[in-house]
Amino acid sequence: MTDSRAAEARPRGRPRRPSARPAIVEATLELLAERGFQAATIDAIAARAGVGRNTIYRRWSSKEELIADALHELTAELDVHEGEDLYGLLLDWIQDFARVFADPLFGRIFPAVLGELQRNPDFARVYSERVVRPRYEALLGLLRRARERGELRGDADVEQIADLLAGPPFVRLLPLGLPPVTEHYAEELLETIWRGIAPERA
Repeated sequence: MTDSRAAEARPRGRPRRPSARPAIVEATLELLAERGFQAATIDAIAARAGVGRNTIYRRWSSKEELIADALHELTAELDVHEGEDLYGLLLDWIQDFARVFADPLFGRIFPAVLGELQRNPDFARVYSERVVRPRYEALLGLLRRARERGELRGDADVEQIADLLAGPPFVRLLPLGLPPVTEHYAEELLETIWRGIAPERA
């Protein structure tokens, strides 16, 4: 290939730094924990990450999208996995849920996020679309397939089951003075739920 053809084959513009995304996500989470949602501006995130504003805007069209994606990565343990053992999968999910909410970094960020969800409809929409709904739908799909295979009662309400899996540990992990989540909490919670949703055996 001649030099002129090689030059034509090269993509135009400055290539993206391979490390830009991790640095931006880390800076976003740090600023959320240190200063809160309002102070975690694109300018502040870019300065902390050592990148330009355009580097961020090439990947995310808004601060809300960036923060939602950063929170998705912080809580990656909550992605729903497939497998043969439904009971084991649900137990792992509850344990992961408890670990995520007990993480010190998440604990510093969560109050600001919760407040912003209530007063910022754009962020609430993006957070739901990118973080909550995909995982919720994946969990419902897992439960529906298990019900079809006879691993759950035929009349089991998968939406209520999903609520029961997440609701109790969520409430326990809020600073409300309730008993703490113990080492065996996940097993005890799932065993209680399982008695009501497992198929009856002849």
